[in-house]
Amino acid sequence: MTAPVVSLNDVIFSYPAGVAALKGVSLEIAQGERIALLGPNGSGKSTLILLIAGLLRPNSGEIKVFGEKTTSKDFQKWRSRIGVVFQDPDDQLFTPSVIEDIEYGPKNLKIPDQDIKTQSTQMLEKMGITHLKHRPPHRLSFGEKKKVALSTALILKPELLILDEPTANLDLTARRKLINTLNELSKVGTTIIISTHDAEAIPELADRIVVISQGIKLGEGKTSEILQDKDMLTQSGLEPPTIVSLFTELKNQGLIQKIPLTLEEGKEELIKALKS
Repeated sequence: MTAPVVSLNDVIFSYPAGVAALKGVSLEIAQGERIALLGPNGSGKSTLILLIAGLLRPNSGEIKVFGEKTTSKDFQKWRSRIGVVFQDPDDQLFTPSVIEDIEYGPKNLKIPDQDIKTQSTQMLEKMGITHLKHRPPHRLSFGEKKKVALSTALILKPELLILDEPTANLDLTARRKLINTLNELSKVGTTIIISTHDAEAIPELADRIVVISQGIKLGEGKTSEILQDKDMLTQSGLEPPTIVSLFTELKNQGLIQKIPLTLEEGKEELIKALKS
């Protein structure tokens, strides 16, 4: 059996002020999985992804990424295989121009200049931000900053991509482009971890959901199962996606057989119901 890309065993973490952020979380994530860490603000999910990325050290318990403990002095050499996109893009954009931010990581890895130029040009085109190439990041809109921040992670072609609230403050076009990009990465084997409280976006972004509430792993399971578990979601301060709530009511009235998770599935289910 292949070893998990990420494994956590009874991880506990508290901030210096004594705030307990995680209270004994255990979790395994396999290569190529798309995982959503779902929970309300303050649940501990952002802390969890910082621990997985090795940017925080647990008070107790063990975290391994690619089989290496994140507390090990050798873990630094695995960092280039991990891409992180923070909730606030200002936390990772710091150079005078967009192109310098995007090329910063590859230059640090001593990638040949011509390869960097080729890769950065392709990344700008893919994310639709070529026109922002020479703009200072602090002058961009929030949505534009998020595209640049995602580009800084994707250009390194990470094997593990970690994103904190990636859909927050994105317009519909940018949101769709993000979902398509992440799904393309998943098809080539990239492991993706998304921290979010946006249950509406999860059906297209994750195969499995881990529900985090008040620093505790409340439950985990297939996306379809968790998003229909109203009791668990309510207990963690969340609501099912609108489409799940609507079709659950229709199913309770005997009008449909299956509860869809996406708009496309919903259309198919309505057509079946109308025909019958």
